[in-house]
Amino acid sequence: MAKFDKKSFLLMWLVNPMISAIYLFKNFKQNTNIFPYLLLSIFFGISFIVSTAGGDSQAYALELEEYRIKNVTLVELFEGFYSAGSTTIDIYQPLVTWLVSQFTGNSKVLFGVYSLVFGFFLFKSLIIVRSHLNIKLKGLALLVFILLALMNPLWSINGVRMWTAVAAFFYGMVSLHLDKSKASWVYLALPMLIHFSMFMPFAIYLAYRFIPYKNMSVLMALYVVTFFLGELNLDIFKKYFLLLPGFMQSREGYLSDEYVDVINMKAEAKSFFYKTAALALKWSIFGVASLIYFYTIYKNKIKDRFMNEFFHMALIFMSFSNLVQVVPSGGRFLILSNLILLTAFLFFLNKNIWMHPILRSFLKLSTLLVIILRIREGIEHFGIFLFIGSPFTNWFIIDTTLIEVLKSIF
Repeated sequence: MAKFDKKSFLLMWLVNPMISAIYLFKNFKQNTNIFPYLLLSIFFGISFIVSTAGGDSQAYALELEEYRIKNVTLVELFEGFYSAGSTTIDIYQPLVTWLVSQFTGNSKVLFGVYSLVFGFFLFKSLIIVRSHLNIKLKGLALLVFILLALMNPLWSINGVRMWTAVAAFFYGMVSLHLDKSKASWVYLALPMLIHFSMFMPFAIYLAYRFIPYKNMSVLMALYVVTFFLGELNLDIFKKYFLLLPGFMQSREGYLSDEYVDVINMKAEAKSFFYKTAALALKWSIFGVASLIYFYTIYKNKIKDRFMNEFFHMALIFMSFSNLVQVVPSGGRFLILSNLILLTAFLFFLNKNIWMHPILRSFLKLSTLLVIILRIREGIEHFGIFLFIGSPFTNWFIIDTTLIEVLKSIF
């Protein structure tokens, strides 16, 4: 296989980053240097189309303008953190926005920085996972790896706080368990400063690490029970929320009846395809968990430390995600648990276990359906110039989202 040429990549990136991306991903296993992936991340960030319909990204862009116009000082910024009555308890996003505002009010720079940080965690995770796989990525394994990359994709910078926190947390888990880097504990704790809700996954992970007895059958039973019996009562969360520190109670609005209604209305407005793909993902995840359990316990064909560790963690985090779905936006934790399970599944596939062709075809079809769903979500945040533009042209282009282009055609 041809050696990855950094100079060729850089030249292609300057002319057209999408061509360089194809070259890079064709040589994914050979190139473990994060730098080329960061260049792609920066380009995606400057090509990202900020929401104009009241989305999170629009709020970030407006906040950048406000900091720039008002010349907010660092002291003024930090006075808003964790103070009584403050609604700002996530440090990362406002701090990065403030730093960018010291140089420019251009939102392309802001989202370039957001994407750079996000891309670091995303691609480092993928590089580490790939480096521990012996199989060639093709067929089902390739689709699962693509889905792992798209489960929390670059365009998630539209909601940069939650999804950067999830990306950092997952990177911490991957680095700690696969590369045995003890410094990765920092990346498990750090996400709490990016999004306040990550204290729950951190607490769950600590419980996982310090519980001495981890029986796969018990964990699988817990997952199955929570999958079918489901959600905790919302009033339980409201009761215990009052025990949190005052600055965290500024997020009590997440539990309000009004916010519940808004989230439910958005869910109802989703398209038939979206609901079908989401249902396919839900049952595919359940099927994958059952498959790994069946082959490990009853077939006794898999003895893989990495797979067992990630599968144990996946069962715990999936059980937690099933319980907290009653909380508005609580379903977001499913992204993290899905990332962990997909990693376990890749190590399962790494063993080249025989599966019935019908089962393998079903898994391919359902995985492909979810990949299409993730891409469908992505085309609301980038346009044609992501593919035909360059780092120079995209600074000046006001692009239109691909979804709007497609709607105008069809």
